[in-house]
Amino acid sequence: MKLVRFAVACFWLLMSPPLVSAFESGKRPILYPNAHYKVMDEASVRTDVEDCWQLARESGASETGETQIQQQAAKDAAALAVFGAAAAAALGGDPHRAAVAGAVGGGSASIAAGMLAQENPPGVFRAIVERCLFEKGYEVAGWE
Repeated sequence: MKLVRFAVACFWLLMSPPLVSAFESGKRPILYPNAHYKVMDEASVRTDVEDCWQLARESGASETGETQIQQQAAKDAAALAVFGAAAAAALGGDPHRAAVAGAVGGGSASIAAGMLAQENPPGVFRAIVERCLFEKGYEVAGWE
């Protein structure tokens, strides 16, 4: 039973927002130096970008895509738990322990892979930021 509690604790620790946030790459919009950009001072440009970033957050768009990563991790953990239990049963091991190990390993690997592969920030969030900046007179050249 201790192993199950430990596995559950590890899984929820991996799903926590502070850890998810730690994987953010911090990509920001790069603005094309158009006429509007050239007449603005650096502080005003920075404020406009932050205002648009906040607008995207308030609209409900995910800055990190963490919900999708967590959903995939839960599916992967469940699949590997079943596989681990079946393999242990077939090979004469402890199916309970193998299921827990499979769930923890599968969920952890899925979270790590999802965070490294994700487009950051996700497309919807970026689109809102870009639209907001466009409406303020800026042109987004790309993200870095």
